[in-house]
Parts: sequence; C-alpha cells; structure tokens
Amino acid sequence: MIKEILDGYAKSPAMETVFLMDRQRTIGASEIGQCARRMFYVKTANLPDPDYMDNWGAKVRGKVIEQSFWLPAMRRRFRKKLLVAGKKQTTVHDRYLSATPDGLLVDLEPDFLAEFGIPDIGPSRSVLVECKSIDPRVNLGHAKAEHILQVQTGLGLIRELTRHKPDYALVSYVDASFWDDVDEFPVRFDENTYARMHDRAVKIKTAAAATDLKPEGWIAGGKECEYCPFARPCGIERRSLPEVEAAADPQFAAEITDMCRAHEATARQIKTLEANLNEQKDAIKSRLRAKNVRRLPKIVTWYPVKGRDQVDMTAFKAAAYDAGVDAADYTTAGEPTDALRVTLSGAPTA
Repeated sequence: MIKEILDGYAKSPAMETVFLMDRQRTIGASEIGQCARRMFYVKTANLPDPDYMDNWGAKVRGKVIEQSFWLPAMRRRFRKKLLVAGKKQTTVHDRYLSATPDGLLVDLEPDFLAEFGIPDIGPSRSVLVECKSIDPRVNLGHAKAEHILQVQTGLGLIRELTRHKPDYALVSYVDASFWDDVDEFPVRFDENTYARMHDRAVKIKTAAAATDLKPEGWIAGGKECEYCPFARPCGIERRSLPEVEAAADPQFAAEITDMCRAHEATARQIKTLEANLNEQKDAIKSRLRAKNVRRLPKIVTWYPVKGRDQVDMTAFKAAAYDAGVDAADYTTAGEPTDALRVTLSGAPTA
C-alpha cells in the first residue's frame, strides 16, 4: 500500500521540475553526455517502449537531497554569494545547447579551491557548483564523465551569455546512504570541450533519423541501454540485416577488409590489456594479503563475493518430467539478437 502511495506522489506535479523553456528545443547539459541515439528519440517525441517502466527512485532521491539538504546548507554558508539556485534557477541556452546549473558562487577568495591544489580560481572569482547524489556502492576516483561534460557545458554557456566568467566548476557527490560522506571534484573549463558539446547538440538535433547517430550506449557496454525507454527500436535498427544479399565489388571488399583488420588489432590489444590488468590486480591482492589489509579508505577495498545460486537445468527438467510437468510450457523466447564473426585473424596485414 505505502509503495503505491509513494509511487503516485513521485509522479505527481508536486515532484515535477518546471522549466520555463521548452526542453525539446535544446539538448540540456545533463543530457549532452547521454547516448546520442537515445537523445534523438527523446527530442523527437518518440514514444517509449510499451513495457518500459520509469524507475523514479534515483531522480527523486537527487531532488530531495539537493533541495532539502544541499541547497539550505549552501545558502546558510554563502548567502547572497549563491546565485541561480533553488527557485531562482535559470536556464541559459544558445542555439541547440542549454544548461540549468544548480548554483553559481560569486565574490569568492582567489584561493577558494586551494584544498584541491588550485591556488587561484581566476579573475572572475566565481565557481559553478553542481550537486549529485551517488549510490554508496559506487567507488569514485574522479567526477563521472557525463557530469564533467555537464559542467563544461554550463561553464561555457554562463561565460558566453552572462557577465560571469567562471574558470572552474565544483561537482559534489553526496552518498545516498550516509549523507556525511561527500566527494568533491573540481573541473576546469576547456574551450575545446565546450565547442565539441555545441557540435554534438547540433548533430543530434539536426539528424534526419536515429540511424544517423551511433548507438553510444550499446557501444559503451550496454549499461545505459538497461534504463533506456527506446532500447527496443534502437535494437531493431542495430541488428537489422540486409534482406537481400548482394555481391560485393572489389573496392567495397577492400574497405571491409581494412575495417576487419582494425577490428582484429583492437581485439588483440584488449586481450593484452586484460592480461595486464589481471596481473596488476594479483599484485595488489598479494601485497594486501602480505600486510593483512583489506581496505584503504578511498583507495581500495578487497572483499569476498558470494557465489550466485545456479539451477541444474538437466536435473530440473528431469524432475519436472517425472512430475508430469512439461518445461516447454514455461519457456519464453528472449529478444532476438545478431552476431558478427570476423574470420580474418590469419590474414596478413598490409
């Protein structure tokens, strides 16, 4: 009962973030680092997969931590030096790119970021601040890549469109379980990165079809695809084989041969890197074992992992058969997939 009540409240207007501009017009700073193909679907108002379930937990968690804890604490400390935060949040935009920063600190001392090894924050004496909540199981050694791109976009737009010219952003991560555990990472503005984000926004917004953009979530390993409302249409496009097989001319065959050689060279590099990584892991474990150490805070944690329960399917099916149950009645077909097998391994390289 309570779950349904919380679910309803989380999806009610009371928990919605209201933006004064149409977010379909631009790619936001918090979106620019997401899969390009996914953002195409989002910005062209494509309907999500019919069976997609929106997991609101992390979004609501972040909003509550920011508005009920982070924001009051920041206001208490910085007072009028904290701009464009809370109800005064402002969206800045240029062409197809936009940003709604969590806050901007102004009139700071030059050594404001000295504890991070930055003796001078620059002549603007301002710093963009971004609040994030993080799953306690995540071990952060640096700001997440998508958040770096987010604050780079925010820094660029603020510098371009306002009188403030911050050189730095400070991204803070509040542990979702223990709110006193906070990691902070400064990010310095980079003009080239900002220009690339502008180009990226233009590419996404002007694409004629989803297939004009790479399935970056899948390319990165598929983690983002697990939470994507458009995983099904993207998957259909990605594994769509030609219906009729045509003969390849010599020029095309040479092109594909070069691509397959590059594929095999990368595969060999991955195997070498994996071996090197495993060797490093073993060396770290050996040293920890020698010193009877399992954990160094914010450096390394070595812990046992319980094995997963596995079902002996052969014995299970036999037992089901003996009980008069046909296991086929409980079998469902998985999502279709495809396979690409490169057979060029033994071929000489050019």
